[in-house]
Amino acid sequence: MDETALERFFDKYVMKEDEEDEVEEELFLRLLPDELLTPDESDQENRDDNKTGLLSGRRRRRQVSVRVSPDSRSSQNASPAAVQLTGGSLSTGPPTTAAAPESQEAELLHIIPKIQNVMSTVKLGCCLDLKLIACKKWNIEYKPKTFKALIMRIREPRTTALIYRTGNLVCTGAKSVEESRLAARKFVRIVKKLGFPVASPTFKVQNLVGSCNTFPVRLTQMARNLDCSYEPELFPALFYKVLPGICATIFSSGKIHFTGAKTEARIHKAFDIIRPILSSFRRR
Repeated sequence: MDETALERFFDKYVMKEDEEDEVEEELFLRLLPDELLTPDESDQENRDDNKTGLLSGRRRRRQVSVRVSPDSRSSQNASPAAVQLTGGSLSTGPPTTAAAPESQEAELLHIIPKIQNVMSTVKLGCCLDLKLIACKKWNIEYKPKTFKALIMRIREPRTTALIYRTGNLVCTGAKSVEESRLAARKFVRIVKKLGFPVASPTFKVQNLVGSCNTFPVRLTQMARNLDCSYEPELFPALFYKVLPGICATIFSSGKIHFTGAKTEARIHKAFDIIRPILSSFRRR
């Protein structure tokens, strides 16, 4: 048979059947589920899907806008509760419910002076041999050449006593009047056990020291308008007599010490008097 005739037959019938088989095979693979595809076929389809997903993702990103509130720009570490996702937009900001700032008077109403030290005295009613006490007891300091009194300490309550030869005892370091009374009883018991004739000791509170922290104060203007003592070259605080016998030591940071009171109620009364004065000279 002629070769040209064979070539025409091949082009007309054989090539056409191969193309039809490829089209049918492609349609058949599209109809098959994923788990029945071979690895090569599934990889090819995944690549096609990734291309289409990438294009759609780019379009979605163009449509989504991120909005950040001005308050969140200043805070670098925003809390998770302040981040809200609404309508495809990310908004960062403070909580919707914010507490209103309190006024100056309301701030001072919450401040209460606390007792830091109670100084009390006890009269034992007899003379004492301080050298004998120093030799027989622990936690005692006695240096008659530098200080005439004997220093005795106890741990519970944590207090210190100054004992004089005349029988006078000064107790300091207690945080309340009850603690000071209890410490004085313990000191008297120690002296009694050493054989000294202590009879009916009398307890009396001499001074209470209270303190509290407020806001910064303008001491210079306060010294110009009040009858007080203020020498910044010698001491950085202002001394103001609030009540007879009670003096307030006021620092520019707002820390106040009250001295001279014999009851806790007198310290609270002194702070109530000085409260409006502090508000008028508050540093802005």
